[in-house]
Amino acid sequence: MSMWIIPLVVLAIAGSVFWLRPSPRDRHLADLRLEAMKLGLQVRQYTFKPQSDKNGVRDNVMATSYTLLAPGNPKAGELRYRVVGQRAWDNDGLPEGLWWDTEATGAEREALLAKLHQHLPQLEDDLLMLEADQRRVTMMVAERPTAKAQNYHAFLTQLLAQ
Repeated sequence: MSMWIIPLVVLAIAGSVFWLRPSPRDRHLADLRLEAMKLGLQVRQYTFKPQSDKNGVRDNVMATSYTLLAPGNPKAGELRYRVVGQRAWDNDGLPEGLWWDTEATGAEREALLAKLHQHLPQLEDDLLMLEADQRRVTMMVAERPTAKAQNYHAFLTQLLAQ
């Protein structure tokens, strides 16, 4: 009987150690987020609560947000636009799978649509939410295994240049 106790104790200790190790996905996410911060993006966990009665988006979006701030513009301005990656009432002009939460207007709308159609495929990730004001642009993404911080930075830079 005592012959089985030592191997069981060793297996229990080894199992506990392996259980505490980060998974490959956890390591990928940590590396992705660290690289994004090195590129100047602000990274945080965020819950976006949509205006369901206004746009038909029902579910809160809980994900990691990546934000790029405009240089030399310290004050937040009025929300310019917000796009969500779930069904809503209006997706006029947007790439497939995206809907307006707060629609951009005029020339800004046309410029945004052109940039989204051109640069969204290079993101190599699923866009869950995108919003911008005068000082920043923020996106929430699925953080797929193919995701790269350089792609996030390039995408946000293109949108901030609007």
